[in-house]
Amino acid sequence: MSRRQEIVDILMLRLKAISIVNGYANDLVTVDEWRASKVNEKEMPALILRDTSSSVGNRASGSSDHTVQIEIDVLVSDKSTTMAKLRTILADVLKAVGAESDDLPEHRTYEGDEILAEHQDHLYGGARMKFTVVYDTPSWEI
Repeated sequence: MSRRQEIVDILMLRLKAISIVNGYANDLVTVDEWRASKVNEKEMPALILRDTSSSVGNRASGSSDHTVQIEIDVLVSDKSTTMAKLRTILADVLKAVGAESDDLPEHRTYEGDEILAEHQDHLYGGARMKFTVVYDTPSWEI
């Protein structure tokens, strides 16, 4: 397994652990990786993680520095409190991704987010959070 896949797997485990029982402010219904299908209201609140791009710097020592861009989409439908709920989920995701541990690279950066709202029969909220993860591998490995 590649180090990049290990990082994605660890992030997915952390996101799936977001629940009130685990000390977060929210319970999530759906956490997926690279989901292509539409998320219906019964599956919200939902998170969708994507590792969207990367860059590599090679060192003379035979190792490579990787910088991977991670995007996490947050989807919420909570009738009258949709946007407030969205903000608390953003805080939960930030807490989960930023938690100190030995299983993720130390260099993780939160790049910010973009919040959107859509009115249909009621208000739907969404956000895209952006992170950067930097890690090392031997040359010619991901």
